[in-house]
Amino acid sequence: MAAQEVDLNDPNTQETSEQDSANNQEQKSGIKQKIATLLAPILQKIPLNAINIQAIKSNKKLLFALIGAGISILLLIIGLVLFALRGDKEEDLPPPQPKPTKISQAPQVKQLSQKNSIDASELGQMIKKANLLYEQGDKLEALDLFEQIAIFSQSLAGYNLGVIKLKEKEYQQALQSFDMAIASGEDVAVSAINAAYAAHKLGKEELVEYYVGISSSHLLEANKQSFYSLLYSLVDIYKGFYFESLSSLLNPNSQSYQTHNNKLAARVFLLFNDDYNALATLKKTSTKQDNLAIAQLHARLGEYKQARQYLYEYLSTFAKDPYALMSLQLIELKLGNFKESVSILNRMMRQDEKNLDLSLYPIRVKLKDELFDINKAQESFWNRRFEHEQILGYKIAYYYAPFRVFDAKQSLEMIQEGGIQAKINNIELAQSALGEGSGIAKVNQIITLALREAYQNNIRKARDYMIQALAIYPNHAILHYNMGVIYAQMGDYDSAYTHFLRAYHLDTNDVLSGLFAVISGRLTYRNVDRILNSISTDFSDISFESDEQKIFLLSFLRYLNNVPIEDFLWIGDSKKPIYYALKSAYGIAKQNPKLVMEGFGTLKKLYPKDVVANVMYELARFYKRDLKEVALELNELYYKKDLDMGSIYFGASLARELYIYVSFITGTLLTIEPELESKLLSANENNAGILQVLGLLNIYSGHFEKAFVYYNTLIDDLKEDDPQTRFLGAVAALGAGRHENAVALLQISKIESATNLESKFALGLLYQEVKNFKAARDHYEQVSSSDFVSEYFDFEIDTNPLLKDYN
Repeated sequence: MAAQEVDLNDPNTQETSEQDSANNQEQKSGIKQKIATLLAPILQKIPLNAINIQAIKSNKKLLFALIGAGISILLLIIGLVLFALRGDKEEDLPPPQPKPTKISQAPQVKQLSQKNSIDASELGQMIKKANLLYEQGDKLEALDLFEQIAIFSQSLAGYNLGVIKLKEKEYQQALQSFDMAIASGEDVAVSAINAAYAAHKLGKEELVEYYVGISSSHLLEANKQSFYSLLYSLVDIYKGFYFESLSSLLNPNSQSYQTHNNKLAARVFLLFNDDYNALATLKKTSTKQDNLAIAQLHARLGEYKQARQYLYEYLSTFAKDPYALMSLQLIELKLGNFKESVSILNRMMRQDEKNLDLSLYPIRVKLKDELFDINKAQESFWNRRFEHEQILGYKIAYYYAPFRVFDAKQSLEMIQEGGIQAKINNIELAQSALGEGSGIAKVNQIITLALREAYQNNIRKARDYMIQALAIYPNHAILHYNMGVIYAQMGDYDSAYTHFLRAYHLDTNDVLSGLFAVISGRLTYRNVDRILNSISTDFSDISFESDEQKIFLLSFLRYLNNVPIEDFLWIGDSKKPIYYALKSAYGIAKQNPKLVMEGFGTLKKLYPKDVVANVMYELARFYKRDLKEVALELNELYYKKDLDMGSIYFGASLARELYIYVSFITGTLLTIEPELESKLLSANENNAGILQVLGLLNIYSGHFEKAFVYYNTLIDDLKEDDPQTRFLGAVAALGAGRHENAVALLQISKIESATNLESKFALGLLYQEVKNFKAARDHYEQVSSSDFVSEYFDFEIDTNPLLKDYN
């Protein structure tokens, strides 16, 4: 059957239907009142006040508590927080871990012995000398030497015993041993710093201050020792002088404790969130056991590939370390290696279905920071990685796709055939022909109504009419093609794929349906090789209506196969928008701004008020430039008020998405919101389209609670329950911290759009967040067979439970 293509993008024909303006005013007023009620408490909180840092600084107790928590977290759970530092301890070093309190003056301590320090290597010679003096009758000098030996032995014994008790976590006994070493008067500073640590572990913070004061007042006695600079740094850290401690750590008086210096310096750098210097310092004297800490530091810096490499090296030696395994699981998620992430979860769950090690690194699901970072968006619009790298070009092709109508002659011919059969008394054939002709006429009538709505940008009403037509004539290629176009323009690529594929199977000469099926298949991560092969094989045998149609479809096929197109001279002076859409999409794919400008330049001439043509033409003019530099020029396009706003409110989703996204990157969101809210209050406007724009606008402006109210109203009150609206509602819910609402919306979106990998990935993260690792694994498996990269969702380590457990 012959089909006629019609274009619905001419804004000169896009008028609001009288039926829309006759909507039930009372229902709209109720919805508006509900929105206003829901938004009231939110608007009182926006903009949020900044945290008062000065108030914290003025509250010394609070400030010290924060500092204490910082250093305690740094050194006690540094190995329990993903992407933080975890190092192994070395022998006989004072552990720098007490909750620090800044001390302005050392406490008064009793006078201790000031005997000179004795090197342990000299002890044997001293004993021999003392014995000799005694035997020779010089008893006073011998006794004096024996006294020094006794004091030193007592100090050495007390110190060593204290270190042993620390390792055994017998802190009270360790404290007693260090007290004995301090009382001897030898190496007081180093014994006292260890005593401070033991006191901290016992929760005796007043004693911590006391011992730190002792160590501080006796530091000079150790100035010739190889550990002097390290000990000096430890005292600084205990006092809260973190920045000052770096000087002695980075400029030691000896190389004997270089590994200790580097590890401690790395921890101090972490306290200042200086991941780069922490990593560089740790790497100077790292061991195999440090590879986990190095990996986690790389991950903190977003260097996930390097992090993974160090984790592999670490696991080659420590294969069962749960911290390394769960670090790797999350890093694989960050890299999009879902199979590897699932494999680790399976391994951990095989050991124990409720393995506590799975919860070592609790996560908090969030929206991607860069998605709403205006600076990044301005710098890299053309390099932006969308959910699918070709999605912009594909959406452009769908936006300008022509709709089709039945050949009007067909129904007349069928009716005439029925009349002929009736005249020759062939009643059965007559009834069949007349019935089919009547059905075609009825479908044509419905298609006419659908196209009228589409002309007026009421894409959802057009969809409803097409559904009625399909119920009457379910096996007609043209109807399925039209449904495919509508669903594609709405962003429902699953449904679009189903209808385009059905249209192609019903009429294998309909190459355009097949090519559109390929696009929607790619956007839903399906294997479309069979369709492409079928089109390529049969292409030469198809009888096309004209050479122009043939070369257009051949160029389209080459575009999808990533085969170079020599030129677009074949377009000539054609008025068909799909030709120029293909030219522009191909230009975007090949990073050829000249083709993009030429394509959209012609589309602008054809449709002067078209949003997509105008916005894309301006973006192409500034191709690869930082949009911050040209924001004012882009703003001018919006201020002219010459764009067809109907397509933004009620038409294909691309117009709305481009309008809002470019408003976002040019900083004009806040200027257009009042106008939209004013339209929302107008009784003569269709609420649904304006709410769609306001919902998306508030997502990009970061007002997620407001966005959630708008999408909730769309879904619950206006029954705008298509998968894309539900999905954006879930995005708003997640941004607003309503994770349970996000799960509910994503579950429905996943069911309605079976290949919505964004929904499945987000659900996997949300299930891992609540420690349902089996459900998380199952959802990760569902996205593991693709090269999916999420545009919207990310996660971070939730340190709150770790801090709670520690405190």
